[in-house]
Amino acid sequence: MKPLVTSCPPEYFESLLCPLLGLLFSHLLQRLNNRWLIINQRTSMCGTDDDEAYEENQVSQEMLEDRLVRLATREVMDLLCASYISRKLPESAANREDADGDEEMMATDSSQLNASHSSDELTELGKCLLKHEDIYMNLLAISFNSLSWRDTGNCQRAATLICWTLLRQVVGANLLPDAVTWLFTRVLSGLQMHGQHDGCNAVLTQLALLIYDALRPQYAELRSIMNQIPNVQPDLLEQFDQKTINPASQKVGEKKRKDQFKKLIAGAVGKPLGQQFKKEVHIRNLPSLFKKVKPSKDIVTNSENAGLISLFSPEHADH
Repeated sequence: MKPLVTSCPPEYFESLLCPLLGLLFSHLLQRLNNRWLIINQRTSMCGTDDDEAYEENQVSQEMLEDRLVRLATREVMDLLCASYISRKLPESAANREDADGDEEMMATDSSQLNASHSSDELTELGKCLLKHEDIYMNLLAISFNSLSWRDTGNCQRAATLICWTLLRQVVGANLLPDAVTWLFTRVLSGLQMHGQHDGCNAVLTQLALLIYDALRPQYAELRSIMNQIPNVQPDLLEQFDQKTINPASQKVGEKKRKDQFKKLIAGAVGKPLGQQFKKEVHIRNLPSLFKKVKPSKDIVTNSENAGLISLFSPEHADH
């Protein structure tokens, strides 16, 4: 499909690609959601007694399925980028398939994210697809759902290149409050899943801030979602919210404001996978590790404390 998308003449966009991509993205959204739901549920059950009963071939089959779903997801995101976004992916990012590549990808900071947001533009095909609401909504659903799929590299790519590029095309439109709530919740779900990784935390926080700044003045529902974040401080949220509604009153720098927002949503960041099923060990009244040494009763050994040494010091020589 990707060669067809990149090579199709513009006069066939409406008659060929729009109907074809509309059906394809709808099918891919359903299939990927189902497959990732199974993987997420399977991962959330690790550490239970049932895991010990898996046979070796069953575990190998699950690992293979996990790998295939990850590769398929990245191919779908590449196709989405080729269809919509005119700025090409870096070669290293487009062809990245291993864990080492994922770690390199997470080196993207917020400044690079802002730069990509300012330079990304829709392709001619993307502008054509934007006219079809059903296709556009499927693309939004794929990109924002992918933030909470258990694939760190894909989350990084979607948050950096795709989500805001698609969403900002309709920021000025009359979005339904339920749609705005869903979009913002998906970003927070991504933080819950991947927020322990510095790279993902940075781009997801920036994405959440962009959405909050753009949509909060029209949608009070975003404030309600923020209130549901664990350990959020109501007074700080009130101050931040008022400054968002009245941008003219803002006197803080962008970096300081981002730090404030990051503290507000810190409660949405989940634990690393390795810590999720860790059993806390609580041992009270631990015995002493070392035996206390009893003081010696030898008068010579304790002569310093007894003051015998001072009797023979030079200052007593005249007595």
